[in-house]
Amino acid sequence: ADPLQAGEAADPASRLDAMSRSFRSLDYQGVFTYEQGQSLSSVRIAHAVVDGVEQERLVHLDGEQREFVRRGHRVDCEHAGDRLMRLDPAARFAQRAQAAVAGAQLADHYAIEFDGTERVANHQGLRIRMVPRDPYRYGMNVVLDEASSLLLKSETTDGAGRVLERFQFVDVRIGAPVAAPELAAQTPGAHSAADHAAAAEPAPFAWTLAWLPEGFVATGRESRGVPGGGPPIEIQSYTDGLAVFAVFVERATERPPRAGQASRGATVSYVVSRGEEHLV
Repeated sequence: ADPLQAGEAADPASRLDAMSRSFRSLDYQGVFTYEQGQSLSSVRIAHAVVDGVEQERLVHLDGEQREFVRRGHRVDCEHAGDRLMRLDPAARFAQRAQAAVAGAQLADHYAIEFDGTERVANHQGLRIRMVPRDPYRYGMNVVLDEASSLLLKSETTDGAGRVLERFQFVDVRIGAPVAAPELAAQTPGAHSAADHAAAAEPAPFAWTLAWLPEGFVATGRESRGVPGGGPPIEIQSYTDGLAVFAVFVERATERPPRAGQASRGATVSYVVSRGEEHLV
């Protein structure tokens, strides 16, 4: 990453912006844990920029063998999603939602302040606390590597300060070259994908939101096929630069509409029917 400007060290919003850049521009590898509710998983990550193009490999170290390899777009090719605060690396391979919200706009909805220092994975880090300005959003505490601004740890908290999800490196090397074998798939059936931003967006959907929470912007849409064929699921994602949500619309033909709510850690899912043919 580019050396931090003198002002960035004293400005937490600038540190967050540097963090979002460091996830894409740095070479790093290590092992992190991801805690979501009562679930705890360990993941090995290797990330490098090769000839200006991002490469990334994630390997789950617990349970069933799972591996994901991604080849991204060029680092110098900025698009509308480049400033997403990527605070959830364990889930990045599942949904690469992206934002166009700058730190100044983030501060409209969160109080952002430095909160001392903390040593994580043998790296000295700066703590930043983000407290929502309304009762409807989660808060977050992050620890950024003092030298590079790479995210070392994050905690998503509820209104009472309870930790709902936690990401934390337990071992990480920052800036050292990453060997090519560390970026190549080694598990049979490993999933590979190009960066979401490189995929062509589908034509505009025939539905829109009647209401959007203040501060959120649309970040991209996707049309996802379903097993066995049939109408694809339509997905539109939104973010305020920190929180992310997505709306899924699918046809409910040949099965009864189902509705309900489920939650795990800081992730909440709602399913409601719209007429007799659609689930949202």
